[in-house]
Amino acid sequence: MNKKHESAIGFLGGTFDPIHFGHLRPALEIQEALQLQSLYLMPNYIAPHKATSLASTEQRIEMVKLAIQNTPSLQLNTKELLRDSPSYTVETLALLRTQYPNTPICFIMGMDSLINFDSWYRYQDILKYCHLVVSHRPSWSPQFNETVSTMLDEHQTTDAAALHSSLNGYIYFQSTTQLDISSSQIRKLCATNQGIDFLTPHPVCQYIKEQNCYT
Repeated sequence: MNKKHESAIGFLGGTFDPIHFGHLRPALEIQEALQLQSLYLMPNYIAPHKATSLASTEQRIEMVKLAIQNTPSLQLNTKELLRDSPSYTVETLALLRTQYPNTPICFIMGMDSLINFDSWYRYQDILKYCHLVVSHRPSWSPQFNETVSTMLDEHQTTDAAALHSSLNGYIYFQSTTQLDISSSQIRKLCATNQGIDFLTPHPVCQYIKEQNCYT
């Protein structure tokens, strides 16, 4: 069957301050399981006044680059980061849709985000621009409110091929390895001069040390 569009790509947002294996391993698993062309890591904008201990925009970009430099299926997207103010997810997705008009887009979120999805700005419009791929730990069965349950009844699919055959509109659950690592944990270790090896890729560890990002 001839397709009118390309196979799907994925986007995973986060502050990535710093990026670590808890981001990278699930991202790679989703990219491989769903056979996405590429999965783009999309650092979020952080207001300059939020905290003086956070890495700069340039440092967060460089850390993502270092983390994925040997993994071609994972890419960097700076569309949201380089805007001069925070943006709602729906606005970012609308921008991505103009950039990729003929490509199915999978926006990746955690189960916690799906549980609270009806609190998101213009959540009703998000599936007009993308599919939602929900990353969750194996055997986790959360309770959803009525609004989210109705949305799942209307949009959930268990067929990964549907994510490639349609540009948007589906919700798909993907179990992934959930590593108990957090960026705040890494920042605290750095602040007290403790090692962060094996929490984030070695080039990122080296960069954080050289740049004194969190000390």
